Amino acid sequence: MRRLASAFGLAAVALVAWFGAAAAASAASPELRVAGAEQRVFVWKHDACTAQEYPDTPARAFRDDRGRVQLLIAHEETRRFVGPSFDRLRHDCRVVFGSSRNPDPAAFDDREWLGTPYALGTGRTVVALVHDEYQGYLHPGRCPSGSYTKCWYNAVTLAVSRDGGDSYRHTPPLAQLVAAYPLRYVPDTGPVGIFEPSNIVRNPSDGYYYAVVQMIGPGRNPSGTCVMRTTNLLDPRSWRAWGGAGFGLRFVNPYRESGGKVCQAVAKPEIADMNESLTFNTVLKKFMLVGASSAPDPATGAAVHGIYYSLSDDLVTWTQRRLLLRAQLPWTVRCDGRRPIAYPAVLDPASTSRNFETTGRRFFLYFTRFNGGCRLTSDRDLVRVPVAFGQG
Repeated sequence: MRRLASAFGLAAVALVAWFGAAAAASAASPELRVAGAEQRVFVWKHDACTAQEYPDTPARAFRDDRGRVQLLIAHEETRRFVGPSFDRLRHDCRVVFGSSRNPDPAAFDDREWLGTPYALGTGRTVVALVHDEYQGYLHPGRCPSGSYTKCWYNAVTLAVSRDGGDSYRHTPPLAQLVAAYPLRYVPDTGPVGIFEPSNIVRNPSDGYYYAVVQMIGPGRNPSGTCVMRTTNLLDPRSWRAWGGAGFGLRFVNPYRESGGKVCQAVAKPEIADMNESLTFNTVLKKFMLVGASSAPDPATGAAVHGIYYSLSDDLVTWTQRRLLLRAQLPWTVRCDGRRPIAYPAVLDPASTSRNFETTGRRFFLYFTRFNGGCRLTSDRDLVRVPVAFGQG
């Protein structure tokens, strides 16, 4: 999965407005900062079960029905780490979810990344939102240009495990679609679709389960971060998205219905298209979104790339994003020896949530490091670094 660069993230914004918003956010909440040295969780050269196993989505975790922590780093074939705690995880080479590589775009069953597990009840049943890529360039006759990105048609589907995360499958079969762009696949018009679901967070105040996704239309217009929710994680058709005045927008299958509408991107000046990691912070009593982005330096106007965070009371209105970790991103790095990072996620081992959907004052930022520099090879490691909220 290639993380898409945000056109807005690299665009200029008014520096005065940026500085004022950042100052207001700083006064309202403590700063999130790096609070320790890096720790390597997965080293591709030593830990990979195959050459094509590498962290290609944000790290996700849950506690299963045996009380074990399961940490997933998905690629087209998803494997996991299992252990009694985050510090005592064992890498398991068994594939828990694979890709069918179906050449029919209407099946929504081509290359799939199991990116968002959520354990229900005792942890025996685990549902998962899946990043589904139809890669037309790999199917004969489906992509005249032969370009990955131009023939990239994306959706979100549902997979379910009934054995505590040992295996997942689409449920119901051939009706697993959760969210799609309301247009059918058209070669050489991509990337188009609904991309990269965040982790799921249940809001106890209303009983809904929330996630955010990236939306991109033809020619990257419209684009941005969409918020969607449901009360029934086992029903792929139950998700509704923010439509501009409420959560009433229903995703349609464009191969079965016409006239579907596009979800409304939220807070684009504040968060651009950040979507990787969503949690509820129990110290600030706010939702926190963490993602890879860029923003102008208030003093120079130069783009500052890295990992940013934003806060919200309602998941629709967000504070101006603030820099957590400055770094080159895969779409900004030059061939100068620097190693870019991507796929950020925050996980708090002290969270009382079975699905680590909450964070406290101190937790970990996980991300993927690309060791090939500007060459995006399979040599990628999973790294974590402690972060903490300060006092000002």
